[in-house]
Amino acid sequence: MYNLKITGLATQRDTQSLVKTLLKVPGLTPEQVSNGLRVPPFNVLSMEKEDQVEKIKSMLEKFGAKCQIEKIGAKDTYREPFNRNYDQTKSLVIAKKFRIRWRFWVIVFIITAIMALPTIYFSKNSGKGPKPNKQQTANTPKQSSKPTAKPTAKATAKINDELKKDLVKNPYNASAWKTLSENLEKVGDTAAARVANESYERAMKAQLVLASLAKTFGNNVRVEIAEDAVYYRTSKDLTDAEFHEEAAKLRDSLNTKYPGKTLIIENYTADNRLQSVRLKSVN
Repeated sequence: MYNLKITGLATQRDTQSLVKTLLKVPGLTPEQVSNGLRVPPFNVLSMEKEDQVEKIKSMLEKFGAKCQIEKIGAKDTYREPFNRNYDQTKSLVIAKKFRIRWRFWVIVFIITAIMALPTIYFSKNSGKGPKPNKQQTANTPKQSSKPTAKPTAKATAKINDELKKDLVKNPYNASAWKTLSENLEKVGDTAAARVANESYERAMKAQLVLASLAKTFGNNVRVEIAEDAVYYRTSKDLTDAEFHEEAAKLRDSLNTKYPGKTLIIENYTADNRLQSVRLKSVN
């Protein structure tokens, strides 16, 4: 097995694309991503094949992450996506599911990188203007580095605009609120940064409330609130009949608090089964 860790962040980085990419990794929550990037090292995932890990490492490094691959013994299992207290059986079940889907996630990473290229290009080129002549360059060598601050500010403003557009569509995107708050703090807009941080805290509380609605599925519940749906990933031993019955109850509770959102549940059982259901909201 090979562990992929983020050990730090480069000075020149695309935080938004890095966060979006990490949130597509199964088992990583917005809070884990935020805390991991703030206080590295950060264990991203574990896989059996080194070349697969190398591809993902290369993808993350394009966005400014400093990565390290660590080889571990055969007894180490796939990192549990919900809680470190999972027993070894559940870890093996989830690891097997991940191996089946690794090709899909590699494609997702590649597509994400292609989509992020315009943002990266803008970050590197937004502040470029006419080149000074040779005489001006020779006479003022110390001033040649000063304009570099302007492209960084413009790039940050561009990222913030994109984050705000995303948050209009989905105000429960905790990672977007967190990134926006940090960016606003960097440019000195402390009042706006405080408001964004308060919105981040409300989004995290909303996730906790939604997790509490799924008490029947146990304590190991991961929740993600999208624009038009709420995703649950759980791990509980239930029969198919019990699973669908509890899913219907959860849909009713969800419809009361968040009307109009579709409920999507993926439940992993200890006997190597995946139970999934998609329930539209009841008007």
